[in-house]
Amino acid sequence: MVRILWDPLPASWPAEARRRPGGLRGLIAWAQNTGAVLDDDVERRVRRGAMQAIVREAYQQTLAEQDSEHRGPAEFARAWKTRLASLLAMKTVEVSGWSEITIADLDTDLGWNLYAAAVNARSEAITHAIAQRSRPSLPFDVQTSFYEFSIVAPDEHALGHVRYEVCEPYGFGLLLKISFSPDWQCCGLGTLALRQLETRHPELTWYSTGQYTHAKGFYQRYRQSSASPWTEKPRAGGRERPRRAASR
Repeated sequence: MVRILWDPLPASWPAEARRRPGGLRGLIAWAQNTGAVLDDDVERRVRRGAMQAIVREAYQQTLAEQDSEHRGPAEFARAWKTRLASLLAMKTVEVSGWSEITIADLDTDLGWNLYAAAVNARSEAITHAIAQRSRPSLPFDVQTSFYEFSIVAPDEHALGHVRYEVCEPYGFGLLLKISFSPDWQCCGLGTLALRQLETRHPELTWYSTGQYTHAKGFYQRYRQSSASPWTEKPRAGGRERPRRAASR
């Protein structure tokens, strides 16, 4: 999706190799024609870049609403489509990094094709996301082990990261942090991450550090549906789990 919305678009038409005519007049005509072709190609690239910028602008406007709307992938795609249609219905559009863009000068079919390709790429990344193997993140002590792993798309682009610790003697796991950029929130990837914790360490009771207000509802819903035990306070056998030294 990043390549579709941010990287320069490849030319959709290959330049044809033309045989240069003989003689001085032929050379002059060839040079003039080549210059015209190059100018036309530059203009097309600018127009394609402008359309890409508009599709990207519609995406970023939709993404900015995620904190309040919490849209799932399908609903997000519909909202993005509505935003794009609204921009393309205008006579001119102002996009950061561009001078005023006149919609009538652009190929709107290209815009919709870019939108469809980006939505498909986003859906593929979400549907086929996998969790990489846990790897040690800090030196272990006698009781506690620290790990981290990433949730990645099929192309191994990282979508999010998870950090946690486990205390086998006391039978507890502590979720330290789950981090996903706004692009990949509300896509079910947080649930995938928590399922992985429980699968990799099935004998543990889990708890988490303090959460932001907007994330508390997610954790509460997950705990209700989880087959693994979650608790708000780390206790085992009536004893509170020892705190780690402040130096850590």
